Amino acid sequence: MRHPLDRLDPASAGSAPQLVALLRELRAASGLSIREVSRRARDRGDWLPTSTLAAVLNRDTVPRAEVVAALVRACGGDEAAVETWLAQCARISAADAADTGPVPRQLPSAPHAFTGRERELHLIDEHLQTASPRAVVLAGPAGIGKTALALHWAHRALDTYPDGQLYVDLRGFSGTDPLTPAPVLHRFLTALGTGPDDIPADGDERAAMFRSLLGHRRVLVILDNARSPEQLRDLLPGTGGSTALITARADLLGLTATHGVPHLRLAPLTREESMDLLDAMIGRGRVATDPEAARGLAAACGDLPLALRLAACQTLADPDRPLGELRDRIAQAPLDHLDLPGDEAAGLRACLDLTRAQLTPADRDVLDAIGLHPATEFEAAGIAALTSTALAPAEAALRRLAGVHLTTATPDGRWNVHDLVRAYAREHAAAHPDPDTALTRLYDWYLAATASTWEPLFAREPELIPDTDLPVPGFTGPEDALAWLDTRHGALTELIRHAAGRHPWHAGRLASALWRYQYLRGLRAEALDGLTTALDADRTLGDRAHEAAVLQQIGNTQRALGDLDRAERHLTAARAIAAELGDRRAELFAIASLGWCHSQRWRLAEARQCATEVAAGFRELGDADNEANAVDDLAHLDLLIGDNESAEAGFERSIKTFADRGWKQNLGAALAGLARLRLRDRDPDAAADLLARALEATAESGDEFGQAFIRSRLAYARARQGRYTEAVELAQQALDATAAAPSVELRLEVLNNTGFTYGVVGDPTTAETLHREALELVEESPDPYEEARARHGLGNALAAGGDRAAARVQWSRALRLHDSIGTYGRAELVDLLAVPAEEGAGNA
Repeated sequence: MRHPLDRLDPASAGSAPQLVALLRELRAASGLSIREVSRRARDRGDWLPTSTLAAVLNRDTVPRAEVVAALVRACGGDEAAVETWLAQCARISAADAADTGPVPRQLPSAPHAFTGRERELHLIDEHLQTASPRAVVLAGPAGIGKTALALHWAHRALDTYPDGQLYVDLRGFSGTDPLTPAPVLHRFLTALGTGPDDIPADGDERAAMFRSLLGHRRVLVILDNARSPEQLRDLLPGTGGSTALITARADLLGLTATHGVPHLRLAPLTREESMDLLDAMIGRGRVATDPEAARGLAAACGDLPLALRLAACQTLADPDRPLGELRDRIAQAPLDHLDLPGDEAAGLRACLDLTRAQLTPADRDVLDAIGLHPATEFEAAGIAALTSTALAPAEAALRRLAGVHLTTATPDGRWNVHDLVRAYAREHAAAHPDPDTALTRLYDWYLAATASTWEPLFAREPELIPDTDLPVPGFTGPEDALAWLDTRHGALTELIRHAAGRHPWHAGRLASALWRYQYLRGLRAEALDGLTTALDADRTLGDRAHEAAVLQQIGNTQRALGDLDRAERHLTAARAIAAELGDRRAELFAIASLGWCHSQRWRLAEARQCATEVAAGFRELGDADNEANAVDDLAHLDLLIGDNESAEAGFERSIKTFADRGWKQNLGAALAGLARLRLRDRDPDAAADLLARALEATAESGDEFGQAFIRSRLAYARARQGRYTEAVELAQQALDATAAAPSVELRLEVLNNTGFTYGVVGDPTTAETLHREALELVEESPDPYEEARARHGLGNALAAGGDRAAARVQWSRALRLHDSIGTYGRAELVDLLAVPAEEGAGNA
């Protein structure tokens, strides 16, 4: 039997529509449903959601390269077939149809005065030619030069990786918790152009998306300072031209066993290579003056690159000192670990003492402050806070320390130090006369800096801004604030964990201040970790008011994660504490959150009771803003249950308030709700006008997914107006924008809205496809209301196609669902079931 691919020649497609038509034919010839294709792609490690596949097969533009590759593989194509299809995609879309997105340039600078390692460089080249995945582990003890070798090779090979370089320190041996794959994947996917809302919460899906994005790019990934194979398996490129270089102090033979990743173990430099390094660092003339002393210096350093560099820096600091004297001093230091593997810290401690002795008192204070700082990467402002100095002197001292290879600037302007330098600095920091006061200044600065992101990001005042003598960042807009937090999220979580012991107040306040950003970015698990620390801190301090606030934040986070049982327990506890303290405002916030939990469980009567109490409570407090939000919640609930008169009154009231306050996102949602009522009144003209206003307001808020949702509603209104071309265009825009959205709820609503649109336009085939895809999503994430809408629309499509019996089955199921949860739609379905097949199309 011939394979479906055998009779399909992508070269026969001369345009994007013809290519997409061939892809549709390929899928049909495979005999697989859209859902089966998606499942096969996932099994092969590709990223191809059903919504994405359905959307691209209904468009006339060339899909992204990773989508085409995943589809061809899932339909049975080998890599040769994949390359054939991709080549034609490239020809049709003129070089950049693969939509490679941003080109990350995260590689740190090339190591200064790198010498030797020619054998290792050749072996890296050799291993990467044969390895699959293209990866190699550079293993060896601390100070052996693993990272220097990786970066030197990387800079030499830059032209081989035109699609960018990714870099991360995995902190395997850093004195802090090693990085897990999830936050690293989040960082890498963001760097490759993936929006934060498009990044899956599930770790396996994140890894699959990462491999898909690298599959047809040439990206170099440096995974520095790894600790275990478990850290790495999800970070390796799959097939294709991307490469990973891994550095580790321990052998990672588990990667060899499971992935065949070769190891290259680094030994100390040869004596001649050590001499070359000293030549490069201190000058050939200096070495030639006393070659015997230079060789003795190399021997005293054990030919260890880090020790040699530190020794060379000491020589540069005092150019008149004879090499023999330095050789003798190092020889007398406790460097026994070079002969006794595993005792690395002792020997390097003595080597670092030699460097520290040459520092000015101010620079020694900065080195000690680095040891006191809890985070792996740190700001110059943080060091200034710890040393109680101004920012400029702290920055100057860090630059001087970088000159003797004790500190390194990161690409984003922060600083870090080698693990063993940090361990050395921490030993000296133990003698700090008043570490608690220094750390209080540090935490105050970080809390003030984090709080300063609230106004540009959330248009609201933070809980508090501590006083600090140091300048906090100034942000020009939300993008600026997000970029600052994105690069510092790891450091902030380290600070929270560290503060939990002796500075619980700061731990709690910093976790609360960071929570809104984490919620916005979808970092829900990370948010829970910090909030749990905050909760323990509040209970240690007996701070009941803040405990109630943190309990509510925990409950809202768990609700967003779908853990409604725990969410309700925490929100109920928050409500009880607020009531106990007589804080009616905090109590009302907790009740509002409990109402949202009820809504997610489709306990609409309980949800409405909560919203009613919240609206009345804020009215009594004279808090018009929060009353308006509660009234809007009530209106949306009334819309669901079919109390159109109450919903209309609520929306008209909240629309006025939101417009007066300039709350664009809230205004867009309220206008869309009122428009839905106008559609029920069979007034599509009024509905379309409201939705056009809603689209404008939502666009001004920057909510891209909100715009897609409103376009899907406006598409239906335009179809009801008879403006079919515009309706289809809007529907496709909404489908394209939400094809890979992480919110299943959003995707369901857009699929159903556009399905009803195509039903009105007179395209029951497309309507049926969209409603069936919605039903597939419901199987993965139950939603009885959207399932009822999907079955309603599917029944309409089947009836339009002449299958009255099948339509009645779907309408009956939709009716039972509406009856079970008490939502609007029952009367219309009863009417549909009572009329002949050729009549009735139904509302959305």
